[in-house]
Amino acid sequence: MTVNYFTCTLGQAVSRHQQQDKSYGTVAGFLDFKARTAPDVPVLGLYEVTQRPSQLWKPHMLTFKDIQRGVTLVAGALQNEFDIEQRQMVALLCPSSASLLFTWLGLVWLGHPVLLVAPQCSASAVAQLCKSCEAELMLYEGAYRDLAAEASQEASRLGNACLTTQPVPFAGENIFEVIKRTPDGSFAPPPVDVRESDVAYLHHTSGTSSGAPKPIPQTHRAAIGVLPILNGAGRATFTTTPLYHGGVADLFRAWTSNALIWLFPGKDLPITATNVGKCLEVAAASASSGTHPEVRYFSSVPYVLQMVADDEDGRRHLQRMDIVGVGGAALPAEVGDSLVRDNVNLVSRFGSAECGFLLSSHRDYANDKEWQYLRAASGRELLQFEPRDDGLSELIIQSGWPHMAKCNRRDGSFATADLFAPHPTIINAWRYHSRADSQLTLITGKKFDPAPLEDAIRASASSVVQDVLIFGNGRPYPGALLFPLDVVQMSDEDLLRHVAPVVDDLNRKSQSHARISKNMLIPVGHLDRRLEKSSKGTILRNKAEERFAEKIAAAYEDVHPDGTAPPSSSNVPDDEVPARIRDIVQRIVGECQRGLDNDPEALTEHTDLFAYGVDSVACIQIRHALSRLLPRGSALPLTVVEDTGTIAGLSDFVLHTRSGKAGSEMGGSQRGEHDQHRLMLDMVDEYGVFDKPRSHPSSTASGCTRTATYCSPLHRPLGHLGIHALLTGPTGSLGAHILHQLLSSPYISKIHLLVRGATYAASRESVLKALTSRGLPVPVCFESKTQIHSCRLSDTKLGLSEKAYEQLAEEVDVIIHLAWSVNFLLPLRAFAATHLAGTRNLINLALASSEGKAAPRFIFCSSVAAVSTSSSRSPPAIIPEIVLSDPAVAGSTGYARSKWVAEQICQRAAQQIPRLRDRISIARVGQLSGASDTGVWSHSEAYPLMLSSLKVTGCLPDLDGAKRDRDERGGEVLDWLPVDVAASAFVQDIVHQSDLPASLQAQESVKDVATDAERDDARAGDGLPVHHILNPCTRTTWSDLLAWLLRQQAFETVPAAEWLSRLSSLQESNDAEKHNHPALRLLGFWEKAYGALTPPLRAPEGGAVKSRGARPEEKEAKVEEEARRPAIPRYEMAKTYERMPLLRDLERVVNAEYVSRLWRWITHNV
Repeated sequence: MTVNYFTCTLGQAVSRHQQQDKSYGTVAGFLDFKARTAPDVPVLGLYEVTQRPSQLWKPHMLTFKDIQRGVTLVAGALQNEFDIEQRQMVALLCPSSASLLFTWLGLVWLGHPVLLVAPQCSASAVAQLCKSCEAELMLYEGAYRDLAAEASQEASRLGNACLTTQPVPFAGENIFEVIKRTPDGSFAPPPVDVRESDVAYLHHTSGTSSGAPKPIPQTHRAAIGVLPILNGAGRATFTTTPLYHGGVADLFRAWTSNALIWLFPGKDLPITATNVGKCLEVAAASASSGTHPEVRYFSSVPYVLQMVADDEDGRRHLQRMDIVGVGGAALPAEVGDSLVRDNVNLVSRFGSAECGFLLSSHRDYANDKEWQYLRAASGRELLQFEPRDDGLSELIIQSGWPHMAKCNRRDGSFATADLFAPHPTIINAWRYHSRADSQLTLITGKKFDPAPLEDAIRASASSVVQDVLIFGNGRPYPGALLFPLDVVQMSDEDLLRHVAPVVDDLNRKSQSHARISKNMLIPVGHLDRRLEKSSKGTILRNKAEERFAEKIAAAYEDVHPDGTAPPSSSNVPDDEVPARIRDIVQRIVGECQRGLDNDPEALTEHTDLFAYGVDSVACIQIRHALSRLLPRGSALPLTVVEDTGTIAGLSDFVLHTRSGKAGSEMGGSQRGEHDQHRLMLDMVDEYGVFDKPRSHPSSTASGCTRTATYCSPLHRPLGHLGIHALLTGPTGSLGAHILHQLLSSPYISKIHLLVRGATYAASRESVLKALTSRGLPVPVCFESKTQIHSCRLSDTKLGLSEKAYEQLAEEVDVIIHLAWSVNFLLPLRAFAATHLAGTRNLINLALASSEGKAAPRFIFCSSVAAVSTSSSRSPPAIIPEIVLSDPAVAGSTGYARSKWVAEQICQRAAQQIPRLRDRISIARVGQLSGASDTGVWSHSEAYPLMLSSLKVTGCLPDLDGAKRDRDERGGEVLDWLPVDVAASAFVQDIVHQSDLPASLQAQESVKDVATDAERDDARAGDGLPVHHILNPCTRTTWSDLLAWLLRQQAFETVPAAEWLSRLSSLQESNDAEKHNHPALRLLGFWEKAYGALTPPLRAPEGGAVKSRGARPEEKEAKVEEEARRPAIPRYEMAKTYERMPLLRDLERVVNAEYVSRLWRWITHNV
């Protein structure tokens, strides 16, 4: 693509050598240079607005010579009228106008740094800005006399030095006439020697999140010295962005390339579609003289562009532009997509005050419609995207970028806190997603950025809604305040009827925790006082939440999705409780999961609620609704929905509580262990029933089926050798690493990926995000080597078409089943309909292969949690490489028990179906950690969070000492296994097992183990292979890790109690970084683990600590009983080493070098 001044980033300017040697280093030097070398080039278009609508506005065209004349004229007046010390900071409070332009440049010419104050600021905000910048003089334009006076009074109350306020020079005069009658000067140099590193002016933040704007200084070099120099004489720009914000950047960007820029007359007119259109018409008429170019580039912020796009004439103006640029915030996708469909060449421009113009979506507009995706092709070595949660990446500006006002990392780089999602197919293309520091944090620990949802609701319901504010900080789920248009007169019910379908559609596309149910849509009604907004048009969130605090609080009292008043316990008789609870579940699930598979007729008293569609958000809302059915003050467990699992269970709980009989028999976690073990065995019976093997017509001549072009690996024609693998769970950490290694394996020719997703595109994007977010490159063979299937594992045909199902049945040589919910709060029954049924359905897929070929290998990814209590026997036994039949060996969580049940299902299939004998194996995975080469781990796991606390507490706990306090020998063993090493072990098994015919897969006799029961298990399993994918080395302890970390950074090692005390004190800190540190989310858990001298949680398979409820981490720590191991478990590894020899060769993989990599990742990412 041809580079132009409107879209050329600073990186492109450097890489294409567009930053030529310059004869200037400051703003004043630039103006002087241009006045001498290009005096008659027209570079500024301004409007003189008439009061009569029928009268055409008068355009004023200024050249560099005119600009210089005006600047020196105003500078002289400033020197004569005001006694300003050299280099003194001066604040400027003006609308975007010629007065602002010339007063600002005149002050800069004299060597004064200028604070550009947005007139939308309150008096207190203006005073605070002046105080923080040490500005004792503020110049204002007449319309802001009162605001200036109030700010001066507020400054006195703040204890600031006297803030003097004065009107700008030439107030009330026509600045154009003044400039015209002023004779040309000699262009004398500015009176003060200013360096390019000195501050030229200061913008400020909008204060959208905090309510308090903060100054952002810009040096002369940042303002003018790093901009590209191109030939812009043929195309002019029109910008609606005020000069006190991004308009300055648009101005200088045009001027360095000798380009004309028109400024919207913000002093005289409100920004409307009609006024913008009239400005463009005046500019077009002016250009018809042929003395200056037409406007071909249009620049605005999103809310202005949306306003223009909604106007028929405005859209026609946009269609005539070569490029329409938008920036400053995220444009709703619906608006941008509509413009692109109407052949508007829309480009997204992204930058920051700290680092300048960073990225744009400039592209081949005729063939590439992906306007949201910013291209990082040029200068990308200085722009790094570091993986974060949910497939997102944070933009990191590397040291060496042309302009960096500040750095916030020790290596000299700048972490922007801007999160991006990669394009599924276009390399180096990134869509802006959200700000990491502006996300709402629910009480569950889940986060999301409300801005895109607010924009989308406002855009889709623009006929009735003027503003939307999503709330939910510290709450269990979000809601939204709806502010109707002033001209709309309708009832709240009618407003909801318009907005609810829009929100339904967004809910289907949103993460579950970001969904907004109908009862949480709160119409506000018409306001007698307008919402406080930033100069960008965004609501000042903190101020709005304070103003509407009562409405927000009341929203969480009304739990019915239809907005009706909730009943009290007194008006729902006992015999109507089941029906009432059924109604509550139907309504809430219908709102939270609208459009999903939750047929109301399928909800009976004994329906599994999780199979019906209840998720974590619905659990919270259902629990809240149940509280209305109980006497005031009745205790309601945080996980009552998870524990009971059915309408009948919930009804029993409510009725027992009403009668005062709620006891130990109620709830899954309170049921006796015997009942839980009985349930486990019942589930083995329920899901351990399989289809009969199917016979397909096959060709005996070639060994290939007639229904597919597949042959088994040993009978394929030459040139078509290779293993066809099927992988579930490729978007998880382990799955992504296995996929990455399978893609590079020469033994693998095809990889079928089963991914949960509504569409192929969504599934594909989630797979690519899983790779790129973990720093795993997408190879060129990805498209040819993978086939992605959107699936539903709970469906008997896996949610696939008949054709796709038959294809997999015939082509696949090995099935690797990883997909599982790593959530330690869910009860066993929550895993049944999806995960246990999915395991059975995948086994049935193996049975659906033609009889003439070997059934595919089936590798089930289990967890050490499935047998974690086996080592607690006295004396402790080595955990054998066999399936254990006693349900008591599983840990107490639903997760651990579900893995035990799945192992039994696998064993039953191997026992009962001859075709599957020797074709099924189990891989029990231990504690996984960050990748060995990059250190990429998880932001939500306990260990990274604990280590990251060092940055805010200055210390780490002595966990080995905590062990000694419990009279335990040894220390806190770090038997971590890097996730990429675990993936390599899987791949060794996949290739080894699948490359051999069944007749050659010799099975070892099971070695003698600890008990008679286990000998019986071994005989019953008929040699079903079980492998332990874990770190066998138990010599590395927490003390080793602390010693290695001390080489990276100095810190204190303190007793666990002291560390907990320091961590807890952060909750009272006024420092936002400390107060909001993610380690605090696990404080309750760690207080139980170490404050009570009990062992810490160990999440199997590297699973993140999930949370929900007021102190969900405490609940999770309590229920994760298998993690509380008094002795270091020992695992049999003989058969594992045969299949996965790399595990045998591990020698202290957790070492100083590895910990250094983990620490680097944690430092930058947690």
